[in-house]
Amino acid sequence: MKIALDILGGDLAPEAPIKAASLALSSDKELSLVLFGPKALIEQKLTKDELSRVEIIDTDIAVTNEDHPATFLDQKPNCSLALAFDALHKREDIDALVSSGPTGALLTGAVLRIGRIPGIKRPCLMATLPTEDGSLVRLLDSGANMDPQPEWLVQYAIMGEAYLKAIGIEEPRIGLLSVGMEKGKGNELTKTTFGLLEQSGMNFVGNIEGDHVLKGEADIVVADGFSGNVFLKSLEEGAKWVADLFTKAIKRNALTKFGALFQLKYLKEVKKPFKYANEACAPLLGAKRIILKSHGKAEAPTIEAAIHQASRLAKEGLISKIAEKVRLPERK
Repeated sequence: MKIALDILGGDLAPEAPIKAASLALSSDKELSLVLFGPKALIEQKLTKDELSRVEIIDTDIAVTNEDHPATFLDQKPNCSLALAFDALHKREDIDALVSSGPTGALLTGAVLRIGRIPGIKRPCLMATLPTEDGSLVRLLDSGANMDPQPEWLVQYAIMGEAYLKAIGIEEPRIGLLSVGMEKGKGNELTKTTFGLLEQSGMNFVGNIEGDHVLKGEADIVVADGFSGNVFLKSLEEGAKWVADLFTKAIKRNALTKFGALFQLKYLKEVKKPFKYANEACAPLLGAKRIILKSHGKAEAPTIEAAIHQASRLAKEGLISKIAEKVRLPERK
């Protein structure tokens, strides 16, 4: 497998992506990488053995959150992400792209440089969250399309189903984010989408309210990008707020600090599912090539995990599986 890696994407670039490249190459001897970033620094950081399986496209220009996502390809044609998209578009030997760069830029590059799988109306972004029963739930769309049509949400479900089957979940349960569990609840978008999913032949389990998303009742929760993104960011900030309150309570005085020592083992257990979810990458589903986004603050192990996931999805033929599902007649 040959994976393209944006070395200048993310808050911790270039150090974290370079370290991730080193870790990935060490753990998978069949892996090769195309790195888009400062050649001199990359050559300084990687070993001779690692460099033997690396191709470097030299650039010191990064796309940032200050750059407009709709114009960065024209305004910064030699930035690491633009060069990575060009290579992914032109070269069949590159199997996937991993970046921690801005979401908007990644979506723009995917649509304008790579294009959509035939039949797909819009790509969508998938987020991974931990659940109460120890499993994971995938939320899509988590921010790519603010005003989708009902048919787009059905396609999100189709793509999510193909993704989960590719990673070993045989019959994913699909839910629809709404304000009530009953069939008639929601706005016009969710009510129309409910009927389409009900007739789709997929394992549709009905509406999922916001407070049930993390209960493990579905493997996929489908939403419009606006609602999905608001839910995701509210959840992230709420979890951070609770964690901060808990930390302050522990550090209140010497007695609470001493008591916390006896709880360290259990505190680590509580943090495990959140750690795994944070390390999960967000695939951009619907593009003609495999594109994975790591969190903007992703550290090296997280980016390494995204590289391995990209390799796995390429081996599983995710793109062709999604294309096949979209071409099939509507399942009854």
